[in-house]
Amino acid sequence: MKVDRTALARFAELRLHAPSVATSLQQGDRRSPFLGRGLEFADYREYDPGDDIRLIDWNVYLRLGQVLVRQFNEERSLSIKICVDVSGSMEFGEPRKADRAAEVAAALATIALVHRDPVVLICFGGDRQPVRAKAVNFDGMAELVHVLERVEPSGVGDAYKQLAGQLGGGRTDRLFLVSDLLCEPDAREQQLRLLAASSLHPVLVHTLSAQELQPDLRDVSEVVDAETGETLVLRDGDEAQDAYAEGLRVWLEEIEARCKALGIRYLRLPPEGSSLIGFVEGDLRHAHVVEHVAGGNQ
Repeated sequence: MKVDRTALARFAELRLHAPSVATSLQQGDRRSPFLGRGLEFADYREYDPGDDIRLIDWNVYLRLGQVLVRQFNEERSLSIKICVDVSGSMEFGEPRKADRAAEVAAALATIALVHRDPVVLICFGGDRQPVRAKAVNFDGMAELVHVLERVEPSGVGDAYKQLAGQLGGGRTDRLFLVSDLLCEPDAREQQLRLLAASSLHPVLVHTLSAQELQPDLRDVSEVVDAETGETLVLRDGDEAQDAYAEGLRVWLEEIEARCKALGIRYLRLPPEGSSLIGFVEGDLRHAHVVEHVAGGNQ
């Protein structure tokens, strides 16, 4: 897949929005549910032998005769996972949907890693084994881009099984699924349920090409499914065009409604010809997925 590396620097002034406390084990600058060392006082507890005596509140000891240790809210990083669909249907489009998906994944990884939010990248859905890479700071960004550039969309595998094997049983703070979701309804439902169960704040970036959104079917008698190879015979002329448009509308509304019901933030990636920067700084900001470092989403 292709990634425009020169555009990534534009995203350094953004960071991922944290709707709740961070749960990563890596230290960072986000509020977390963990108590320990930090800047913000949280509570007292009784002294245990071996505790750092610098944490004892001597004023309390002098007044009450109790040896209490001060506890602080620890600051942690967000845990981030970015899952990119590399099944055969992502080959379609000009530029390809896969290339657009790779650029979105690289932009999200840049925004996370600049602010020390560790990232796990998963490329799944094709007829090969899933590819996984991890970076804990911006020094690892080059490796993530290298992985994206060497993976190519091909065939179709059991996307749910591949994702479930890679995501494991825990929940991550932010989980992004970048996919066209061109699969059977049951398979799509499995993926969406897994996405919702695997993250506190999941996001679907729905990736479709301009040719899929507005195809010209007036002179087309048949089409071939990019993943299954199945040939579909179309009705003639405007009837086929209207039927396709109506079916697409219903399909998109069903996916968006299902995402809302499952608590998944649904975002549609504009088709080729649209600016990735506009999507990140516009759509992702307005959806409270990213924010400016200096001043939130407004």
